Amino acid sequence: MSTQAVQAPALRPGRAVKTVAKTADFKGALARAQAPFTPPRPPAAAPAERALAGAGTPGSPPAAGTDATFRNRIAALESAGAGWAARNPTSGALGRYQFMPIALRDIGWQDGAGAWTERAAAAGVRSEADFLSNPAAQETAMSDYLLRAEQQLAANGSLRAAGQTVTATDGGTVPLTEAGLVAAAHRRGAGAVARWLEHRTRTPDAPVPEAARVAFADVEQRLRDFAGVSYAARPGLSRAA
Repeated sequence: MSTQAVQAPALRPGRAVKTVAKTADFKGALARAQAPFTPPRPPAAAPAERALAGAGTPGSPPAAGTDATFRNRIAALESAGAGWAARNPTSGALGRYQFMPIALRDIGWQDGAGAWTERAAAAGVRSEADFLSNPAAQETAMSDYLLRAEQQLAANGSLRAAGQTVTATDGGTVPLTEAGLVAAAHRRGAGAVARWLEHRTRTPDAPVPEAARVAFADVEQRLRDFAGVSYAARPGLSRAA
């Protein structure tokens, strides 16, 4: 037997490379076919849609039960559809929900001098222009305000009256609902709601004080406007003394 080495037949150039590539392609296709299906993510919502859905700063979710219908009706009555950038040059009320300076101070978004606070800055607001151009911040401020209104209505006993029907100053009946009471507080403050309720339930035959006439009419209008709107105050608040 010859000791000369026998050489293996030479492969044609590129043959081995093609074989490996085909094997890799096949394995990749098989892996993709066996992978679980992942549905595509829906497109991101527009800023206003995210805001109305309750987007805002962490830790400040919308008040329980404050659905879009409730907020949309508040906005329609307050800003007449003018939108997020609405500003009342006379009163200084701002935004979709027409926040008065006193309301912004009450929820800690402005200080006594009218400067925007760290609470507002956490929501991306450091100026009036920031507030008017930031729907999510306005929704967060609304959540803060509604919670504050609920707390005040619970503290003065007004929320406990939900479910009753009383006689209004015009002689008609007014149903008391959580939505109506909170909406009336948004318009005139929880104190005005309590004063109206006391007058109509304890001294209904007494004349309406002149100084309270307009406020009482506003309270009654809001109670009627929101009588059929869904709203649920936070658990426990309506039972507060």
